[in-house]
Amino acid sequence: MKKIATHIVLCIICLMIYNPLSAQQADKLVYRIVNIYNQPVEHAKVRSQDGTYETVTTREGTFEFPTEYLKGHVLLTADGYLNARIAPEQFINQKDFTLQFDAHNMGGEVDFGYLSYSKESITGAVSSVTGKVLDKTPSNVLSDTYEGRLPGLTVINNIAELTFFGYGNYSKTIRGNSSVNGSSPLVIIDGVVAPTQYIEFISPKEIETISVLKDAASTSAYGIQGSSGVIVITTKRGHNGKIDVEGYLDYSLQQLTRKPLFVNSGQYAELRNEAGERGGLGKFSQFTQSDIDLFKSGENAGYPNNNWYSQFMKDYANRQRAGVNVSGGTDKFRYYSNLSFVNQTQPFKIADEPDRKYDPTPKVNIGNFRTNMDVKFNKYLSGYMRLAGNVKREVLAGGNMGWTIYSQILNQPPTMYGPLSPINEEDPELSNQVVTVDGMDNTAYGMLNRSGYRNVIETNILAQAGLKMDMGFLLDGLSASGGMAYQTYVRNETGTNQSYKRLIRGDDFSSLTNFTQYKTFENTPLSYNKGSLFFYYLNLLARLDYNKRFGDHSIDASAHTYYLKQETEASGSSNSVLPYKRQNFGFSALYGYKDRYFLKADMAYSGSEQFHKDHRYTFTPAVSAAWIASKEEFLQSEVLTLLKLRASYGINGSDQLGGARFLFLDNIRSDGSELARGNPLLEAEKIKKLNLGLNLGFLNMFTVDFDYFTNKVNNMLINTSATIPEYQGIPLNYYPKLNGGEMENKGFEIGLGFNKHINQNLFVFLQGNFMQVKNKVININEAMLGEDYAYPYRSQGFALGQQWGYLVDYSNGNGMFNSKEELTNSGLSYSFGTPRVGDLKYQDLNGDKIINEKDVAPIGYTRAPQQEYSIAGGTTWKSWEFSFLLHGVARSTQILSGIGAFENQGKGIFTDLHMASWTPERYAAGEEINYPALSLLPSTNHVSNDFFVSNRSYLRLRNVELAYCLPTAVAQKIKAERIRVALGVQNLFTVSHMKSKYIDPEIGSMNTFQPYRIFNIGLSANF
Repeated sequence: MKKIATHIVLCIICLMIYNPLSAQQADKLVYRIVNIYNQPVEHAKVRSQDGTYETVTTREGTFEFPTEYLKGHVLLTADGYLNARIAPEQFINQKDFTLQFDAHNMGGEVDFGYLSYSKESITGAVSSVTGKVLDKTPSNVLSDTYEGRLPGLTVINNIAELTFFGYGNYSKTIRGNSSVNGSSPLVIIDGVVAPTQYIEFISPKEIETISVLKDAASTSAYGIQGSSGVIVITTKRGHNGKIDVEGYLDYSLQQLTRKPLFVNSGQYAELRNEAGERGGLGKFSQFTQSDIDLFKSGENAGYPNNNWYSQFMKDYANRQRAGVNVSGGTDKFRYYSNLSFVNQTQPFKIADEPDRKYDPTPKVNIGNFRTNMDVKFNKYLSGYMRLAGNVKREVLAGGNMGWTIYSQILNQPPTMYGPLSPINEEDPELSNQVVTVDGMDNTAYGMLNRSGYRNVIETNILAQAGLKMDMGFLLDGLSASGGMAYQTYVRNETGTNQSYKRLIRGDDFSSLTNFTQYKTFENTPLSYNKGSLFFYYLNLLARLDYNKRFGDHSIDASAHTYYLKQETEASGSSNSVLPYKRQNFGFSALYGYKDRYFLKADMAYSGSEQFHKDHRYTFTPAVSAAWIASKEEFLQSEVLTLLKLRASYGINGSDQLGGARFLFLDNIRSDGSELARGNPLLEAEKIKKLNLGLNLGFLNMFTVDFDYFTNKVNNMLINTSATIPEYQGIPLNYYPKLNGGEMENKGFEIGLGFNKHINQNLFVFLQGNFMQVKNKVININEAMLGEDYAYPYRSQGFALGQQWGYLVDYSNGNGMFNSKEELTNSGLSYSFGTPRVGDLKYQDLNGDKIINEKDVAPIGYTRAPQQEYSIAGGTTWKSWEFSFLLHGVARSTQILSGIGAFENQGKGIFTDLHMASWTPERYAAGEEINYPALSLLPSTNHVSNDFFVSNRSYLRLRNVELAYCLPTAVAQKIKAERIRVALGVQNLFTVSHMKSKYIDPEIGSMNTFQPYRIFNIGLSANF
């Protein structure tokens, strides 16, 4: 990491030296950009028509423009302002240019990966966010920063561990699921396909914008990789002008939003007895009344009351971030560099063991770097080079991921003595040893403090380089470019393992000398081991662009091709050792007339080695159009200030085969055995997409955006064997797959916005977004289960991921068998156990008096939400800034199970779900009952049923920030142009309806880390 940092610093110094030597090479005119209040517009972009010259305005709103590039219109853009196109003659006669405020989000550009389009000209469905907005979220993981900020993109946090940076812990979909074989969006970084999920290390400080492409008009050019939508990440570039330097520091305190409930040892003993009594073992089968009284009194050391969560978890973890970015350049050379470091701790408490020779404290250090360079060699030839990546060093206590230890904490009963045995003078070998209970081989203390550690170093590098030739000498507006990108990931581990002696205590709680060795575990010295993982992605690309304006006409066209190769280091003989290859030929053309009529065509011809050579390539066309009717003279109005109509229809392709590969080949082994048979006629899935959009603006302050969409596939990859009986002799998994499935996905998005500059000092904005999406599996060749099944199909006709289980019969009020008579009179028998009094009573849907799989029914919704919404708002007043983001989902459920839900798991962990369980006494007294009879063993309650369905809908204040820019006079004392101080909070509160208030709705389980509430203070200075 030190070498990388040294190289980057040297590059920055060289660039700083080069800049002043080259700054005055050309004659330049000085101009100024202001708003309607004559205030300077800082960081506005100024670009020549052919894109060969680009600069940004200073704090005073000024910029320089070489006369040699004044050969066509000059484009002025800035966040929050409408685009302005300045004719060459205006530059001669005018020095100040005024930008109009963007009341309806029609200003700026959207990066499609292969080409950028002005927002006005967008014919499809896209959403975007700037890196400045993302930086309000104090998180290590990129996905966390845009969750809830990009309409149409649903991000679900599955693993909230602080030091686990994005390797599968976030699932993402764009407008839901349209295929059973996968819906992961394609990721584009700086115009290059990045077929990897290892993007989470990218810092918002490096990002210019993130765009989400949602419909066929936006994604068809990506062929067989565009069906699930595209996430386009554009990083920052250098600019002509003086060097801009930003230094920044952040400090965060992090606490779990939900802490698990740990009942005291007296309550635990009573509940265990209650579970034993309901199982027919008697009233005091687990603990005597004397034991319970002593547990409650807490006066006897032999009767502990251990809150293991408090013993092993800190109230707060912390994160520090420091970095610097530098940008600048001349018309010949532009650069942007960023270097940052993050230190992240885990909330575990590590004991200070005097004889331990190593430090197992879990933590992560990350170094991020990025350098983007653009060079103009001569009038026709330019080039770029981008080098980015990160180096991560992680220490794992005991070699375990944090969630493993967290889960083990919840497994330990409060009545267990420990974590270490007391001093035993008669037998020192039994002193200060790890205490456990029967059936628990590892304890949290042993895992944290006596199991060794694992040191992990990950290096992730992305390098891009390319050339661009201005071919205006052949045709004005024509250019050609080509390049390559190489991404490599290396993971090296040094692990140490150490075993430790475990002791188990006898049944007599009054004695502290009844500890004996548990199994054959002994204390051992550290042993070492090493491991590594390597993969790379190679991307070769070429592009031909044509951009030209002819009076009222404009054409933006691009033809591109790329070749993609991925190879992973793997052992064994499976097909995972073989490289993955794809090739794509894409084309897009946008025609505009008077900047109000737009017609766009997109297409791709793309192939994958997933298919036979005769069916390897797929054609995916799309067509779209837009009309800004409010620009028509007959619709000019002070009330209706925007009316834009959009429509698109096209085909997207997908080569995602549910993780399988080479399904067109027969699996014939060298010994002559024939296994799975291939289908050489397989082809990529084709998803037909329709999008209809409307943008309305009123009074130059209110905005309404609406999109309706439908996606349908009728050649989805499915199994052929579902309707073939097993008795025919050939294993069903040997039958070939086929393209015969059908599925549809449809929904709508609506956005309501308010955007108003009250005066020159006060600006207010508010934006609300809502999306509803619902899919249905129409045909996957599913075999009918039988006419005596209440629901003979479990997939067809239902949403992908529909949950199934037994329906509780609440006709008696509480849905439980409340007496022996009621149980007997029901006449029901269960195929998966014998119900007890107090157990759940299930509905006999097919009327055969047997509760079995024939009575299983759809319950709740899917885990993926059908509705998502957000409300973002804020204000700026002079030097103050305030913003917030509320985000929520609805129509999402999860069936609770495991630790925290089922009381029989492990040694029985009781939560708020179990406090009012069914007992004869509670029922007779008419008290509240919200859980069936407890059990020590699996019971008929512990199956999938709608009692355990929990509503995952929530509304979360995901982000709030208050910032202040110090007076200029104060900043200038350290030679700075601006000093900004920001206070931010992430996940301040959450409103939810989960069955347990100790389970976060997004995670949906108590058995792992819950999301964190983060308090952050940040300081940045610009020089």
